[in-house]
Amino acid sequence: MTAVRNFDSIISADSHVYEPSDLWEKALGDRFGERTPRTIYDYQGEEGTYFYSGYQGLPVTKIRQGTAYDSTNAARIQANEKGFSACGVDPAVRVAFQIEAGLDAEVLNPTTMHGIMRNPDVEVLKACSEVYNDWESEFVSHDPRRLIGVSVVPLHDVDWAVKELDRTMKKGLLNPTINCQAPDGCVPYRDRSYDPFWAAASEAGVPITLHILTGRVLDTLILARTDQTQEEREGNPGSWIDLSSEIQNVLANDFIFGGILDRFPGLKICCSEFEVSWVPGFMARLDQIEVIAPRLEVPTLKMKASEYMRSRVWHGFIDDTAAAFCIPFVGADQVLWGSDFPHTRSMGLEVHTELGDLLESMTKEDQEKVVSASAAKLFNWSKE
Repeated sequence: MTAVRNFDSIISADSHVYEPSDLWEKALGDRFGERTPRTIYDYQGEEGTYFYSGYQGLPVTKIRQGTAYDSTNAARIQANEKGFSACGVDPAVRVAFQIEAGLDAEVLNPTTMHGIMRNPDVEVLKACSEVYNDWESEFVSHDPRRLIGVSVVPLHDVDWAVKELDRTMKKGLLNPTINCQAPDGCVPYRDRSYDPFWAAASEAGVPITLHILTGRVLDTLILARTDQTQEEREGNPGSWIDLSSEIQNVLANDFIFGGILDRFPGLKICCSEFEVSWVPGFMARLDQIEVIAPRLEVPTLKMKASEYMRSRVWHGFIDDTAAAFCIPFVGADQVLWGSDFPHTRSMGLEVHTELGDLLESMTKEDQEKVVSASAAKLFNWSKE
């Protein structure tokens, strides 16, 4: 067990699996030919290891090799050194890692599938989502109490999405992820055509996750590994800010002022990995919008705009240094900590110590909510 145990219980509300790179090719065979997401070893005449996801704007990315990024992957490296290198693909190893780290459970989001969610080929996307959902359900079935499964249900085809939500819930995946913005070519989420899906999720009581990297803004970390010009590289800090801020438009335009949360009072939205520093200022802006609502021609809401952020939207963070200051604005009941393990910024085996340092200025009651109780309530999790 960990040397220091600062909390009675820790649930990571945002961790990740690492899907096998040949998952979709093996499952789908020749059904889609070269449209299938897969590993390739030569791209545009350059040898190397690449993955074709169909990701809009960046369909092919080079798979990172070597140790150039070791300083930003300390948690994963430490876990690997202790024998947990397969924790992304082997559920037994993942559970062993949790026990060593002092974690009670993890919500397991995709890794590669997040990129595939940006694939504009809807036929391929739906098939790949079904393959991922089957693999994820098998993964978490090893220990459903410790391994909280996440499905991927893009909304290009709402009838299919409602059926896939029902299918995956029966397989134990009670946390559907949709694109954090309606993809290019789709109508905004506030359009009534999506209402059957919101209704189904609301009736089932499952939270809908809007995860970073699944919207329209390209992944800055991937862009930085391409052959960018000097001018493009100099724009990467602003691109990172754009990526981190993408959630704000969809919350304001669609879920709040677009009326979704008013039409479906049981619907729960989880914003994953966008951090919490932006939340207080955003809430202030929402209330300003209400003041000038007639001039903006926006509808009257059933409650104060900022209250939706305090009661209907949950906010996930990893290592936000301003978290302890910002959490009181929205309330610890609405905030979820996630390790992001085994990704770049993740907390690993030293999670008790690192979380204790990050949240030390908060009351013990609020700390316990953020690291466990809020997630347990949202995901209907019990330690027993």
